[in-house]
Amino acid sequence: MEQLFFRVPFASGGDTTAIPVSVTTDGSVNWPQGWGQDYEKDMDADAHAKAVERDVMNFMFNAVTVALRQYQTAAFPEFITPADNGGSPFPYAAGTVVRFRAGTTESFSNYVSLVDSNTATPGTDATKWQEFIFAEATEAEAKEGISGTKAITPRRLKQVNDDLEQTIINMVSPFILPVGAIILWGGESAPEGWLELNGQEFDVSKNPELASIYPAGRVPDWRGRVPRGWAHGSTVDSEPNRGIGSFQEDAIENITGMMTTDSNAKQATGAFYLGTTVGSQSASGKSTARYVYFDASRVVRTANETRMKNVAAMFIIKTDQSESDNNTNLPTALVPTPATAILEQGKTIKCAAAVLPSSLASSYPVSWAVSDPSLGSIDSTGLYSAVAGVSGTQTVIASISTGLVATITIEQHVFLTKITIGAIHDLTVSDEPYTPSITFTPSNFTEPLEYSSADDSVASFSFGQVYPNSQGTAVISVKGSYSGITGTQMVKVLPEDVVEEYLRVDSYLEEITLAGDDAQQKARTNLGLGDLATKDSLSARDVGAAPMASEPLPHDLDLDVLTAPGDYFQNVSSYATEENHYPEETAGAMRVVATGVSEGACRQFYWPYDSTKEYRRCGYGEPLVFGAWAEY
Repeated sequence: MEQLFFRVPFASGGDTTAIPVSVTTDGSVNWPQGWGQDYEKDMDADAHAKAVERDVMNFMFNAVTVALRQYQTAAFPEFITPADNGGSPFPYAAGTVVRFRAGTTESFSNYVSLVDSNTATPGTDATKWQEFIFAEATEAEAKEGISGTKAITPRRLKQVNDDLEQTIINMVSPFILPVGAIILWGGESAPEGWLELNGQEFDVSKNPELASIYPAGRVPDWRGRVPRGWAHGSTVDSEPNRGIGSFQEDAIENITGMMTTDSNAKQATGAFYLGTTVGSQSASGKSTARYVYFDASRVVRTANETRMKNVAAMFIIKTDQSESDNNTNLPTALVPTPATAILEQGKTIKCAAAVLPSSLASSYPVSWAVSDPSLGSIDSTGLYSAVAGVSGTQTVIASISTGLVATITIEQHVFLTKITIGAIHDLTVSDEPYTPSITFTPSNFTEPLEYSSADDSVASFSFGQVYPNSQGTAVISVKGSYSGITGTQMVKVLPEDVVEEYLRVDSYLEEITLAGDDAQQKARTNLGLGDLATKDSLSARDVGAAPMASEPLPHDLDLDVLTAPGDYFQNVSSYATEENHYPEETAGAMRVVATGVSEGACRQFYWPYDSTKEYRRCGYGEPLVFGAWAEY
């Protein structure tokens, strides 16, 4: 191929020095400016000229080839963490595909951003990142639902739909009413495929199953009648041998009785009441009898028929025409979206459920409910609202009138809004794991945390503890897995202090002279200490070394009189005055080097503490005269 495959990234085994990500004050190379003008200057003629650093060049080409190799080997780049982006989450555009893994021991997965300005971490919010779909699911994967990263193509969907439809038919068949079933109907007209039981005729050729029950091609007339369980030989019915579908007229069980009365009858109760006196007269001329009447309406409700309390309903019968569409007149599945979701407390999420086949969806509206009202509620449109400040697992239930049910599982969490990691003092390689102070806001958050380090080789960070591994600096971070809120802090790891012993002296140098063995005597001779071995301490003058000051230069000291070799410092800028011959009014370090050409002749060097400037001047002659300071 024409392009170069970076099988081995440039300088992957060489020494590298990272290029600063901010502009440098000394003009050295940095990412915003690159190699500045100092790198063009003549190294032999200009003190400010800089040579291109080999290890920095190695780093730049290594960074570029490592990044390009991601596209060559994996097609997509790795996810940019806040630590990679200076502590801030990088906002991805919708449609961007990245590779991401939650831990170094896990495998990479590809994710596509679903929204613009996406700062969430892949895998934490299904509404913002979706695993990238790059292959067709097999028939088994489509049926068993064992992959979330493969596409179901039309041919796979048909295979699954055919199998699902047959499975559902087999499941619901025992509960489907057969042709000839009679039910009560509350409407004024029978639904399609059904007939009212009003004695009407039907087409025998189009309804063979119904004709097997009613060969004459006419349904019975049940209008105004109440059904009674077929006796089928039971003596509970007064006519135990009557045929199924036969009719009985209304009747009342006979009421009989007898009473006597005469003119002395004074009372009648219930349905009986007294009338006027009638009949023949006795010898005394008085009547001997009364009329007695019976009227049931005096004690019960009466009408022109015998009946029970009832409601008017239509009897309808199922015909063959109700199944002419091969049982596809009922929904076969209810598919919820999303299947699972992560939601912040107090927020909302739109739930949906597709009725299959879709042609029946308008006839079967979806009803919504929740298993735990204390966590949240859902309205008739499927909008779920989480209760503020409450976390837990909610089950959203979708259902339709046929009994089909589907569920959505929502993990409801209290999300983080801020993470602050306290300052970390310098660590050494030999230190025990360090636990920094971390403040989480709010304190009652429930989302999981992710700990990471920008450079595990320097310092790793897990479960709230920092592990110093090698000398260097690294940025550690802790992030809310779902909110993406991140806290960062710099960690500096120093090398382990190593104390080297050459000739051990426990108390004072005279121990060397007291040693009697040949080895000690030989060591003393080779050291050439002479009388110095009898002193308890040595000065810089004793050993011919330039002294290193432990106290700052006096505020009124004129640098023209500072000719003794050694290292000095001034820690107060206001003392570094022009009057005292300082090159600038800034605290800094001072070095004096003797030249020996005359009494007190020397070179002076001065380095301000807050810059990379260096000043030089020299003094010589009798009397001693110093030249002007020059900046290098």
